[in-house]
Amino acid sequence: MASSETSAAPAARSSDLAGHSTTPDATLDTSAEASQGAADGSVRVGTKRRKLPSFIWSDFENVFVDGEWKADCIYCAEILPAEAAGGTSHLEDHLMSCADWQALAAPQESRLSKAFDDGEADWEDVLFDQAVARKQLAMMICAHDYPLSIVDHAGFQKLCYALQPTFQMVSRNDIRKDILGMYAAEKDKMVKYFANFKGRVAITTDMWTAEHQKRGYMVVTAHFLDESWQLKSFMLRFVYVPVPHNATVICQALHESLVEWHLERKISTVTLDNCTPNDEGMEHLPDKLDLRSLLLEGKYLHMRCGAHMLNLIVKDGMDLMEKGIERVRDSVAYWSATPGRHEKFEKMAGTLNIEYKERLFLDCKTRWNSTYRMLTIALEYIEIFETLKTREKSFSCCPTKDDWKFAKEVCDRLKIFYDVSESFSGTKYVTANMFFRKICCIQLAIRKWVASDNELVQTMSEEMKWKFDKYWKDVLDLMSVATVLDPRYKLHMLQAIFGSLYGTEYAAVEVEKTRKLMADLLKQYQEADGVVATSEPVSTAAAEAGGEIDIMDIFDRYMSSRPTIGASPVQTELDLYLEEQIIRRIPDEDIMTWWKYGGAKYPTLQRIARDILPIPASAVISESAFNTNGRLLSPHRGQLAPSMVEALMCMKAWSRADMIGDGNSTLCAVFQSVLDDDEEMMNDSESMITED
Repeated sequence: MASSETSAAPAARSSDLAGHSTTPDATLDTSAEASQGAADGSVRVGTKRRKLPSFIWSDFENVFVDGEWKADCIYCAEILPAEAAGGTSHLEDHLMSCADWQALAAPQESRLSKAFDDGEADWEDVLFDQAVARKQLAMMICAHDYPLSIVDHAGFQKLCYALQPTFQMVSRNDIRKDILGMYAAEKDKMVKYFANFKGRVAITTDMWTAEHQKRGYMVVTAHFLDESWQLKSFMLRFVYVPVPHNATVICQALHESLVEWHLERKISTVTLDNCTPNDEGMEHLPDKLDLRSLLLEGKYLHMRCGAHMLNLIVKDGMDLMEKGIERVRDSVAYWSATPGRHEKFEKMAGTLNIEYKERLFLDCKTRWNSTYRMLTIALEYIEIFETLKTREKSFSCCPTKDDWKFAKEVCDRLKIFYDVSESFSGTKYVTANMFFRKICCIQLAIRKWVASDNELVQTMSEEMKWKFDKYWKDVLDLMSVATVLDPRYKLHMLQAIFGSLYGTEYAAVEVEKTRKLMADLLKQYQEADGVVATSEPVSTAAAEAGGEIDIMDIFDRYMSSRPTIGASPVQTELDLYLEEQIIRRIPDEDIMTWWKYGGAKYPTLQRIARDILPIPASAVISESAFNTNGRLLSPHRGQLAPSMVEALMCMKAWSRADMIGDGNSTLCAVFQSVLDDDEEMMNDSESMITED
């Protein structure tokens, strides 16, 4: 038992050191004592001694024996020299050979009592492993954004000792090495996984800023369907990007990340925010890649972020609306300015028998979703505002009926943008198949708003329409293909929406354009598989030399080179899929399941669906989609070296359950929990790491 072993060591020390004091006798000459130095370089002056700086002294006690300083091992009670000139290396050597220390460092079994609801208790044998505990500590720091200095906090140390007295607290440098080692081991496994990955991945990038250091970081994330058709979003890099953040630097950083992870020939699209450096960088990226490996030679490599596109559209409209909602904002600011005012507002809600479900919320002018939330909440409490206007003389900014009417109109129009942005930013489901219909829904709404009686709303709609048309065509083609790959809609969705927007003649042209694009994709995939391209005839030399001829190979070459009657093999597979009846629409239908099983009839289309459908409609997560100020690192993260920041941020992302998926996929088997890492792999990785 750990408790018996730990208590034995102090007993042994007390018997061996009988007659010796851990502090110098009070009658000793202080001048001689001051000249006597300990092995760690500390010096006693009077009865005080400087702090022992070496970590080894957590395992030894500095004792004064027969006029000399000695080191007393707290595990085996052996006395060793501790002269200043001798250093501490002999103490480290002793610790490595100390049987009592080895016994404590090894996994310890303890008997713990477990209480049940009925009051009875049971005893269970629990094995404590120092190495596992250290890894769990490292993962906790990564997952919850704790500072590395948490291991130095006295409260945390006391907690760990209370939970497991035999746990040896590590230093800040040790936990840093643990995290870097775990990161290197996990990264090595995932790089190998992507090197053998057969499909394509969609890439998204986003920029973060370390506010205290003003450093820029690029996040590179891969989105793909694994062999079980489970959607995965995997952070590849959180890489430091030096200034200036121009097109050349951004393009270089992205390309290096793709090459490092063996993905430079496996990209479907790259989705970025809509800004000039990103746009110019994407013009340079194809020059660094093999165009033959890209979808249709890179024609659709650059995808614009749908959420950011909507953000720009709404921002232009909101700039015109500021005056119309000014009094609503002032009223919310008045009643939320002090605790006393807010308490009075809340009491009035109770007096009027109005449920105070949500607290008043003052928006941030640069984030339109916060304005939407502010207006939505304020509209629920119109009666409270009106009542307080008659009772509070200093409340002079109460909105008029026209102000409330305009705020209601603004909310109705912002809601559609808010809902679409939320759906685009989902990470648990594919978004490419919904992009086309959601965007068209907004386009139809903007057209309707132009006919509003409110001139301000009309002007806002015109501004939104101009911005919408600017970005619409850049994402239309590939997202139309994703819509057709939804077996609930196919070409019928395009025909219905284009017909409603532009008429039947234009709809027929656009539908045929999308159909041809799908045929081109099918041809590219089949040529890559060798289905369309002809092969050289089989030489009979192998047979004459005793080799074996593959009959099925002969048959496959015949089928690929034979003349076709009517439609080509490429068109035939596409025609069969499009002519098949659409499946019944069910809320929250998982079309991935359909393609996994039902798509087996269309093997080439199935591969295209696996590559196209994971393309995200947005490059950012939900809340960031509304933020025009960029993403920021926490202060204690921003002060670390870039290599450490990358290790922490990647390990945090990799530790999430949605990164691993269920236990049935190969990805899950490859990316095991860091607690199951092979010790030798981790040690090898640590030895290769150099501190920044």
